[in-house]
Amino acid sequence: ESVFYKFVILHAENDVDEAIRIQNLLQNEFCIKPGIIFAEMPCGKHILENLSDAVNGSAWTIILLTESFLNGPWCEFQSYTCLANALNKEHKYNTVIPVRPLNNPLPREKTPFALQAINALEEDSPAFAKQVERIFQESTYRQQREIWRRERMKEKLEHL
Repeated sequence: ESVFYKFVILHAENDVDEAIRIQNLLQNEFCIKPGIIFAEMPCGKHILENLSDAVNGSAWTIILLTESFLNGPWCEFQSYTCLANALNKEHKYNTVIPVRPLNNPLPREKTPFALQAINALEEDSPAFAKQVERIFQESTYRQQREIWRRERMKEKLEHL
């Protein structure tokens, strides 16, 4: 049985350590479990299939905004893909969460235009803890998980 995650962290290839740190912060200090980082997605699938599974198999998609985010087109593609998913699927509305971590944050003025419209969580903000608690609601997670289960059941029935 596949796991439905509370969150997935999309990150630049060289930001794995920072993604793990944010994952541990959310899981251990805020009890938002389970979470996964994109680098931990299963091997053996096409990278676009993994991206789809990551975004659709979690309640929230966190985009780690670091200086490395702009180093290649892959991060921008990830962010646009999850934003488009949030627009096309009503239940995914407000589930894309840009996060500026303490280490190597992407300056606001360098943030891609499409992500500027979403208020980013800023780890150095005094309101960070309250914002995390406000965003990651258990009721939203349960609703997202139920929709995911129904979609998976429908896919299984279509393949019979």
